[in-house]
Amino acid sequence: MKLDYGKYRGIIVSIALFLLLDASVMSLNFYISYEISEDAVGVNIAGRQRMLSQRMMKSLLDMRSVLVASESEGADITSVLNSALKELDATVNMFHATLIAFDEGGLAPGAEGGEVLLKPAGSGASVAALHEAKQIWAPFYKQLNALQKTNLTAESQIFLAQLNTAVAYGREYNLTLLKLMNQLTGELENVASSKASRLRWIQTAGISLAIINFFIIMFHFLRQLRDSDRHIEVARGETQEILDTVNEGLFLIDKEQRIGEQCSKALADMFGRRDIAGKSFNDLLSGIVSEKDRATATSYIGLLFDLRKKQKLIGDLNPLRQVEIYIPQADGSYVNKYLSFSFSRVMSEGNIIHILVTVVDVSKQVLLAGELDVARAQGQEQLALLSTVLQADSDMLNMFLKNSVSSFAKINEILKHQAKSVPQYIDKANQIFALVHNYKGEASALNLGRFSSQAHEFEEQIIALKNRSELTGNDFLGLAVILNKLIAETESIQDLLSKVASFRSNTKTSVATLAANNGDYLSFSHLQMLATKISERQGKEVEVVCTGFNDVALGDEAQSTLNGLAVQLVRNAVSHGIETCSSRILAGKRPQGEINLRIAKRNNGDLQLVCEDDGSGLNREAILRAALERGLISGEEDLEGDDRRLAELIFHPDFSTRDAADEDAGRGMGLFALRQTVREMGGKIAINSRNGRGARFVVSIPVTALQMNVAV
Repeated sequence: MKLDYGKYRGIIVSIALFLLLDASVMSLNFYISYEISEDAVGVNIAGRQRMLSQRMMKSLLDMRSVLVASESEGADITSVLNSALKELDATVNMFHATLIAFDEGGLAPGAEGGEVLLKPAGSGASVAALHEAKQIWAPFYKQLNALQKTNLTAESQIFLAQLNTAVAYGREYNLTLLKLMNQLTGELENVASSKASRLRWIQTAGISLAIINFFIIMFHFLRQLRDSDRHIEVARGETQEILDTVNEGLFLIDKEQRIGEQCSKALADMFGRRDIAGKSFNDLLSGIVSEKDRATATSYIGLLFDLRKKQKLIGDLNPLRQVEIYIPQADGSYVNKYLSFSFSRVMSEGNIIHILVTVVDVSKQVLLAGELDVARAQGQEQLALLSTVLQADSDMLNMFLKNSVSSFAKINEILKHQAKSVPQYIDKANQIFALVHNYKGEASALNLGRFSSQAHEFEEQIIALKNRSELTGNDFLGLAVILNKLIAETESIQDLLSKVASFRSNTKTSVATLAANNGDYLSFSHLQMLATKISERQGKEVEVVCTGFNDVALGDEAQSTLNGLAVQLVRNAVSHGIETCSSRILAGKRPQGEINLRIAKRNNGDLQLVCEDDGSGLNREAILRAALERGLISGEEDLEGDDRRLAELIFHPDFSTRDAADEDAGRGMGLFALRQTVREMGGKIAINSRNGRGARFVVSIPVTALQMNVAV
């Protein structure tokens, strides 16, 4: 990332000046300190000059005292004088070299035996003191050198004379020379003190400037920091405004899958919690999605942080593209939502630093899509229903609807009827089953698959009730729900039929027109369609032959009743009587079975409905075996020759020779429903059967029950 130096110019200049000032002060401090150190050496050396001048004078006086004492005592003092001369020579040479070094600059003997470099005296007082000291020293230096060159043994008198001269000169000028050395020392100390003062001033000035510069840097820094903070606060405020405004949930996840501190406000409403920032993403999902989805999401985020994995290639692996979550409520309930998570990498200098997570609440879209699917399915059902209505005979369809309304009213009354024992509840269920079974048969006869399927579901619910060991009135509430659904569906087809009726052509002579001229006549062509549909499901071929249907004019109630009876008889004949094609061929019959339906009016006015098939007839052994398996008879009961008892078994609501129930048979309710209808009409049922040759059902109904109109 390229650094923008422009906005840091003030701080950079201030720091540069601070460093320059600090370096300058340190350089001056080092230089002056070095000079002060040199001056301190000079002061020490100058102070030594005073000591050397005193030592030289002392040496001279000591040698003269030794000479005077030796003359009176006659002792040999040569070795003593030589030692004193040697020490004097060292002192003289050191003083002389140091004096020359102070005057001209150069090396001088050091305090510890080495040599030190002295600079020429710079101040006027020092130069004057040195000049005067040199004038005094020069004669004295010659005299002292002469002593060194005199032979003590041969020239003792000369040496004494020279020594007295040197002592006399020293006494005269030693104090002056000492004073001059004191002046030199004091002047050197003044120079060093001056430099020390200058150093302190420089240090004080440097510290002051450093402090000032520090405050300048602090000013620039604080101003820059204030400006940066202001910009940051503005940016943070704008970011927060965005996060508080957007409808999506936005947050960042780091490599440890921890949620960042900045989150959009919408997240609180989506997840029902506000403590999201700083939490683990895994904890956020805990309890609201399945463990499988949570584990998969964790692995998926790990893949996103792998720079080697291409995001486009792993995008389809997102397990949270659309997920249903369950948000716990304070009352212990749950609210379900549909959320869509999307993940994007946040890059910096070629590295993945965060994953940006965008969460969208798609509950409305999902619900809308579901509603659209339902609406589409309903539309398709309505279209299929419309097709059925258009293809069905309007008179038969109206009869079905009218009969359905009547059946639903009867079912509703039965549901309201109070029962006190399990047998009474079972009887209640059987009565409802019979009505529903009739409804199902008539719907199937008219090819109304949607209604027959709903009726089949109704039957399943009733069978489930009958299989319970205990029953209460509350157990029948579910039947009321299904009944309401059937009523609504029936009303919808009535509305649809009324709309279609306004568009249908009047070219076809309706049954109502025939009734106006010649009475109402039965036209049950739909029975062949019913038989064909059932036989196709069972691998059979059946032909339905109807006779006498145009010989009797009936009212609406009679037509509806006979239609229901005919439907049940045809269903029973196809399902239980007619054999499969292969079985018929083996029995020497033609492959196609035949069912004859006849309607006739007896001399006493009763109406007779006959259903005769050429099927297998009633199989006594199969009936007894099925009754025994279902507990309807005991193993000790002998029904040989008892056709009446045998007939009672096949009309029992729980009897069927089928091993498994299907849409067409196996419930044992077909003939039970038939008998129920006939009994309600005050009629009778007779059965004739020949094993392997077929069965004949004769239904007789009193004319008063059918309310016959006119006989042709």
